[in-house]
Amino acid sequence: MNNHKTACIVLVIAIVGMLYGVNQLRTSSVKAREAADSVQAQAETAESQAQLAQIQLKQLDGKTAELRKISGEWREHFNSFQTAQDAEQRIVSVVQEGDVFLISQKFEERQIENASFIKTALVADLVVEDEFAKTLNWLGQIEEKVPSCRISRCNITRGDRGNDVHLELQIQIPVLGES
Repeated sequence: MNNHKTACIVLVIAIVGMLYGVNQLRTSSVKAREAADSVQAQAETAESQAQLAQIQLKQLDGKTAELRKISGEWREHFNSFQTAQDAEQRIVSVVQEGDVFLISQKFEERQIENASFIKTALVADLVVEDEFAKTLNWLGQIEEKVPSCRISRCNITRGDRGNDVHLELQIQIPVLGES
């Protein structure tokens, strides 16, 4: 084989190699472009979902602003009773401050049905007998000093002496702490 034929063969091999390399580069660039387009589409979808979530958050924020404000105002009243003993002490102190004649008191911790946030409550059964005005003022003080309580039973009957009333009261105080 002469030099001319050898040069032609080398040239043909070089051209075939270049064609193969160019084809490989084109294939990899097409794959990279497809991957970039796919990632771009995913990014646009994620961005539109984020914008939708922001809009929904603003709507929810607007709808619940008043509830969150009220919750903030009442949170301190509910957080003051982390245990049943805290609630019991508060009721005892309200009775002592009211200076009413307490006939009997009974405290019991109960599970609240269908409750998600408040699971237990201290139930206080109190029987008081004292002057009409003093007893009713004391009842108002309970609602003022323990605003998170719920009066579940209140029976007022005539007392044994003159202007006295007999008050049977059941109060439920939500307890937020673990029991």
